[in-house]
Amino acid sequence: MLTAIFVSWAAGCLLLGAVFVRRAPAATAALIGSVVGALGVFFLNAGSPSGVPWKCAMGASAGLMLGGLLGSLSPPRPAPARPFRWVALAVIVAVPFLGAALTLLLQRACPLYMNGPGSGFCDYGDQDLLGGWVTGVVALFILDAVIVVGLLLMSAVEVEHGRPDARSGSRQHPPVATVFREPRS
Repeated sequence: MLTAIFVSWAAGCLLLGAVFVRRAPAATAALIGSVVGALGVFFLNAGSPSGVPWKCAMGASAGLMLGGLLGSLSPPRPAPARPFRWVALAVIVAVPFLGAALTLLLQRACPLYMNGPGSGFCDYGDQDLLGGWVTGVVALFILDAVIVVGLLLMSAVEVEHGRPDARSGSRQHPPVATVFREPRS
């Protein structure tokens, strides 16, 4: 069941990233970085399955932040900013429900008090067996969603107002509203 949870999450990240690949490169890079970070941590810990869900969540968050930073170096292409805001709003509205669903799914996948060699990825050794690690995974999921919302809103602002050029203080491209405005005579 943990595999199904991961595949669903990764597919959602990659799908949302593909939707905004040209319009919000920072959000796309963050989402792809999140999947790469989680996979990287998974394969690094393949010999020791203890604590893999928590470690993968940490890797996903690190990849998301690094991808978002690298992606923010690339300016978004001019487009209407409204879709960015709508998707950001949809993510904010959906996150509490998705977080609750993730909590229930993780608790079902790794029942409480599961321990020992037969527990696989749900083995947490000497750590809390009451499911405290689930709270950490869900908290990181919510934090990551808030970061993606911030990146989408940042892209909306850049599209509307242009990106300031650090050397001259001028804008790299005019706001979208002025691109389609009739020239004044």
